[in-house]
Amino acid sequence: MKIKAGIMARRTTMAVMAVGLMLSAQVLVVGGAPAGAASSGKYGNLTTGYDLSETINPIEFDPIQFTSSACCMAYDWPIYAGLLRETSSGALVPDLASAAKVVNPTTIDITVRPGIVYSNGTPLNAAAVKAGFERNLTNPHPGVWDQSMSDITSIDVTGTDSLVMNFSQAVASTFYPLLADQESFMALPTGSSSANPNENLVGAGPFMLKSYAQGQSIVLVKNPKYWDASAIHVSGVSFLNVPTGPQQLTSLESGLVKVEGIPDSDIPALNAQPNLQSSSLFPDASYFFVPICKSSGPLANLKVRQALNFATNRTAINNALLYGKGQPAWSIFPTTSSFYDTSLTNVYAFNVKKAKTLLAQAGYPHGFSTSLMPLPEPQDDQLATVLQQEWKQIGVSVQIVQASNYVTDLYTDNKAQMGLNPEGLPGIQKLTTQYIPGDVGDLCGYNNPTLNNLTKEVEALPPSSPKLKSIWTKIQAFVINNALSIYVDFAPIVTGAAKDVKNVQNIPYVGGVLNYWVVSLPA
Repeated sequence: MKIKAGIMARRTTMAVMAVGLMLSAQVLVVGGAPAGAASSGKYGNLTTGYDLSETINPIEFDPIQFTSSACCMAYDWPIYAGLLRETSSGALVPDLASAAKVVNPTTIDITVRPGIVYSNGTPLNAAAVKAGFERNLTNPHPGVWDQSMSDITSIDVTGTDSLVMNFSQAVASTFYPLLADQESFMALPTGSSSANPNENLVGAGPFMLKSYAQGQSIVLVKNPKYWDASAIHVSGVSFLNVPTGPQQLTSLESGLVKVEGIPDSDIPALNAQPNLQSSSLFPDASYFFVPICKSSGPLANLKVRQALNFATNRTAINNALLYGKGQPAWSIFPTTSSFYDTSLTNVYAFNVKKAKTLLAQAGYPHGFSTSLMPLPEPQDDQLATVLQQEWKQIGVSVQIVQASNYVTDLYTDNKAQMGLNPEGLPGIQKLTTQYIPGDVGDLCGYNNPTLNNLTKEVEALPPSSPKLKSIWTKIQAFVINNALSIYVDFAPIVTGAAKDVKNVQNIPYVGGVLNYWVVSLPA
């Protein structure tokens, strides 16, 4: 289950940060360097805002500790890198691996880049990659990896820099993108983990962990041993705790940070600042949706779920909360996707009368009471209130439940019948992390043989297969007609930056993650 956590858009008070960076007694220092130490050389240190409060996910540096597989992408990706790397266009290119190929539906061949090493100089060869995968698979894990991880049957080292991954099912094409994801982070333990495993891990990415001050900062410095270090044009990256909301733009205006995610409500104010710039991304994984517990009660009834969909005014929400910059979500793909099924346009066009009729047919003519847990961020709280008001028109009373830890409270402990996520996932993960048994994101254990089989069909096909379009059409019809969730609106991801930061780009990962391989900050 991947939750909005890798975005440059979550943060805590600037006053605390200004003092805490220098004075905190809870700073984890790696290699004896003080937090926030000044950089020198050709490039400068890039500061960015990030929510370090841990209300969404704990801060973790060890992949086997991740609560959700995307909990820590923004700061762990530059530490570990991947065998492949996602670019701003969404393409996958070689990184720690020089080549990776889906040989057949159950096999992937990988060639590790010759001579690469971890940041401490330890070789990262094929045997080390195998050990890294096995460490991720065999150690206790509080969250759940992508389901295809469990289908790995063996990893065969065929040479110093070559290995073969074998799967029990036809999921090689599904697993392939995970070579650029956190499931494939190769963390090397360098000492005892009895006290804090995060203190004794190194990676082979372009940056190294320098210090971590709980609730305040994460400081990374450039790794000179990274195989492509010359392509990295910042001396380090410092994540400072800034809360979501007005403080994000204020942190940019004040100069506290150089790069920051911006709420849609602050886009006009950002564009009015002559000393700031903006960059927008509109990925198919950036959408507001309501996952539903369909196992019991009124929400187990299809007509009830359809009624809630008809009672959701997507166009009005887009205009009010997204300033017209998004688009109504009629399906799991936006209209810009090649997989979008045009027959679904306006499938749940706002219709209170129809919603009431469906509720009456379901046996709830006077409505019912239910609960909704939004991800703890201002825009999600706003949307939760809007949905509460809209659904009240059809007699549905919604209690908004606040989360202390969203993943645990909603997906593990089921403290609400519905959630509110500001982002989903791309491609097949729209299904495997939400509706297929085995993932923590499958709220209340939904399990349908028809959807399971359609998902397997997609998993068995290479990305270039002409059959994908027809299968995705069937999948979209099933998910939407069965109202498995309430898809509200697709939303842009907007990043603000100081004018001296060059090539500000995000990759279309969950929430958008800064592309550290292209961004540049002169000293």
